[in-house]
Amino acid sequence: MIATPIGNLGDISQRALDIIGTCDYLISETPAVTKKLLTRYGIKKAVNWYRESNHKGMSALVLDDIVIRNMTIGVVSEAGTPVVSDPGAKLLSDAYARGVKVIPIPGSSAVTTAISAFPVASAKFLFWGFAPRKEGEFRRMITDNLAFVVKEKVAIVYFESPFRLKKTLGFLVKLGKELEEKELELRVGLGKEMTKVFEAYVFDTPEGILSKETRDFKLDKGEATLVIVIKKRHNERNGRDNK
Repeated sequence: MIATPIGNLGDISQRALDIIGTCDYLISETPAVTKKLLTRYGIKKAVNWYRESNHKGMSALVLDDIVIRNMTIGVVSEAGTPVVSDPGAKLLSDAYARGVKVIPIPGSSAVTTAISAFPVASAKFLFWGFAPRKEGEFRRMITDNLAFVVKEKVAIVYFESPFRLKKTLGFLVKLGKELEEKELELRVGLGKEMTKVFEAYVFDTPEGILSKETRDFKLDKGEATLVIVIKKRHNERNGRDNK
């Protein structure tokens, strides 16, 4: 299971390149993207397509190649670490069932990259993959865990499509106003096009982020990772009471 860059091809590790070189072939959810990486480093390697839709046939083929033909197969996602909101979990389940040795080659991840860019209150965070599309489901994702998130100072991390980002920020604007009534404040860290040429990082209220859109900072362009931070609102009265 080989992690690949989330954007900047220079982020691939030397170990990952060495391991790719020893593999008999790779499987990838997006072979065209993987081949660009291989071309950059002068590696000639067959890349087969693998997604949930062709799992049954591809899993049997790959595991037979490993178990019967003693091959070494590398699994990569389009970008980042395999299985993190990408295909691979079913393949891993099949691999363990057949006694296949699994070795992760660590590297880039949009989740940890985003966490490192924003002032989260602790080392704890919840990762929920892609955000729910419906407002009710999105709201429950946060409110059902609100007490835990605030008490333990846990950040919430998830991915969002550029086509839905404004809508999601709109959900957060409404939720933020509701949380204000509970003496809580909500802030959002937005990482866009991380590690790429036009990468951008903003930490603000949801409405603050919406107001920052310009010709050079388009919310509907580029993949986004959001980090939600909810904490008790500090005010002068609370400050005096705590002294």
